[in-house]
Amino acid sequence: MLDDSNEWGAVPTLSPGTEVAGFTIEGTIASGSFGTVYRARRSGMPYAVKLVRITPRGDREAAALRLVRHPNVVTFHGYGLWPEDEPRFLVLALELVEGLTLDAWAARENPSALELVMRVLLPLALTLADVHASGVVHRDIKEANIVVRESDGQPVLVDFGAAGLKEGALRLTMRLPPGTAEYRSPEVLRFAKQWEGEHYPFSPGDDLWAMGVVIYGLLTRTLPFGDRNNPGLNRAILEETPPAPNELNPRVPQVLSDVCMGLLEKKLEDRYPDAKVLAADLVEVCAEADYSWRTPMFPRSGQENMPVPAEPGRQSRWLWWAAGGLGLTAALFLLVPLVTPRTASSPDPETSPGTSGQEVELPASAVEGAPGATFTPAPIHTEAPSMLKTRQVRSLIAAGCVAGAAGCVSAPKPRPPPPPEDCPPGAAAAHERFGVASTHGINLVLPLPRVEVVPLQEGPVTAEIIGRWGGLPDHTTFSGRVVIGEKRVYGRFTEARLPSGEIVPVCLQMKSVADPVLGVVMEPGSTATRALVISGVSVRAVRRFE
Repeated sequence: MLDDSNEWGAVPTLSPGTEVAGFTIEGTIASGSFGTVYRARRSGMPYAVKLVRITPRGDREAAALRLVRHPNVVTFHGYGLWPEDEPRFLVLALELVEGLTLDAWAARENPSALELVMRVLLPLALTLADVHASGVVHRDIKEANIVVRESDGQPVLVDFGAAGLKEGALRLTMRLPPGTAEYRSPEVLRFAKQWEGEHYPFSPGDDLWAMGVVIYGLLTRTLPFGDRNNPGLNRAILEETPPAPNELNPRVPQVLSDVCMGLLEKKLEDRYPDAKVLAADLVEVCAEADYSWRTPMFPRSGQENMPVPAEPGRQSRWLWWAAGGLGLTAALFLLVPLVTPRTASSPDPETSPGTSGQEVELPASAVEGAPGATFTPAPIHTEAPSMLKTRQVRSLIAAGCVAGAAGCVSAPKPRPPPPPEDCPPGAAAAHERFGVASTHGINLVLPLPRVEVVPLQEGPVTAEIIGRWGGLPDHTTFSGRVVIGEKRVYGRFTEARLPSGEIVPVCLQMKSVADPVLGVVMEPGSTATRALVISGVSVRAVRRFE
């Protein structure tokens, strides 16, 4: 085994009530090689405060957090120095992410393959794509560094203590870069074995390999190469091919098992080239999903370890689309009959990144003039990541049509958007009852046979939730209507039916967070009565339909 230790100096243990750079320590959250994270409070606001030694490594972590502003990445509010008279530590002020680590969440929830992909894997892949695009490589992707935020159910990437910056940063480590032994890529181990004094050329591929290890663990509840107590761990990572997840767990869909094994190919060039391609593949493989994808990944007491067959009367295949950044709280799929075009209905905007409802800016007193600290606010990036589209989507749009449908070259005639109107009576009370705030959203998706561009006609639409949204349980259905405008499709949902049969009013409107214009942009080939859109839509609770 290679040495996995790092010597960066001890961080003192702080007891509750200790004042650090204007923060009051309330308790310890976690402690690691690069620092200790405490729960703290300042001016009545909760924070996670991380103490790290003033070293190039601490500066690197602060720099990485400054570069990455994303709703699925822990929010960085600023930093200070402590103690005041002789500073020895950086004090990083972070979002307090309340929730379970990914492994604990999976053990509690026992999600289905569909829920696992929609609520965890796809958001994480898209998050990594944006992190890497910012010039940052996390280098310590593992379940303990992914927290499923309790407030909205989103996976949040935390702990950038091992992060590497691709440009403009001093290389710090030599033979063995930081990370966790079980999640290190073959490239890291080969480099360490052949080390001749140079620095390791880390890359996004290291994070993607670690994602493969994480996915394998979620699908099988075991590590693919064993743990650090296994003296042959490094050799196994370099040379052995673990059993495919679906061989260990028959509830794992074959295509999802293939994605996982694709991330664990020994040669870098044989694996996914980047996180965007991984996200696109996760979308494509879900075209194979039937109702068995809604079966929990592991049997509960008294259940046999076998997949549940597709439910009669349900669509046998489904496909959905999600966008970079997400920041959404649940996922829905539209229940639209595909055999009768007249009944096909439901819009799909290009989902856009939302903003975390947990983000809290430091008060002015925390930024300047605070006792014992001088805080530097982190820059806020407001650019939204562009929507990721698969190769198949691009080819369909370039052809200007979908699945050989007629009328591919017709242009839509000018039509106004639907007029503003009030929400149904009782919708505001229902939103409050179920914790569906206007700052939160859901992701709607369409079922269709292996096509990512879908034709829509005006009319009623029904959607079913995947997973929970606030207090709304799994399998809640929403009813609404689609309207086709001049260049956009508009959708409004006014009713939710709970699994218990209770019907409550809601007021949900399709609107891109990053686009001030309402509705979903129609793709080339749309007509005044038949709109082509990308499958997937951002929906938000509103107080009035605009």
